[in-house]
Amino acid sequence: MKKTFLVLTVLFLSFSTVDAQDWTKYKSEDLAFVATFPKEPKRTVQKVNTAVGELDMHMIMHAPVEGDDNAIYSIIRSDYPEAQFKDADDDYNSGVLDGAVEGAVKNVQGKLVYDNKVKFNGYPGRSIKIKMQDGFIYINAYLVENPMFITQVICLTDKDKNASIQRFLNSFEIIKTKQN
Repeated sequence: MKKTFLVLTVLFLSFSTVDAQDWTKYKSEDLAFVATFPKEPKRTVQKVNTAVGELDMHMIMHAPVEGDDNAIYSIIRSDYPEAQFKDADDDYNSGVLDGAVEGAVKNVQGKLVYDNKVKFNGYPGRSIKIKMQDGFIYINAYLVENPMFITQVICLTDKDKNASIQRFLNSFEIIKTKQN
């Protein structure tokens, strides 16, 4: 009995250590955030046309090829014009976040499962889940003055609610960087 317990303990500790070591800390001073990804993510920038003009959409993404419960892990940062948020109040910020939620649902032709208002380091945000064909998208969106941060995980339907979803979403932190 002791031998079986010892073997199970060693196996558990071995798997726990491998799981903890597999994830990579990603820090971006210029985008002012840190998060952990299952593997090293790739960074790209796209110009997108919006109602307030053309914005740079910075995307940091990891798309596992195999051996993962999720299809995509990503963080997006877009900076809206500062003037747009000069006198922004809670209602205005809520409207901006409403637009982000509606846009996300529409872009994937999905169905909103939930939309929870949240605060992140005192900033307004949303935690949403969208059902799309063959899967789900989990999104946390935070409006940090004029930048918006979006963290998201996409999983197949049969992998819904896996532990890596919250592990990634909960790893996101905003960092302060010195402004010149």
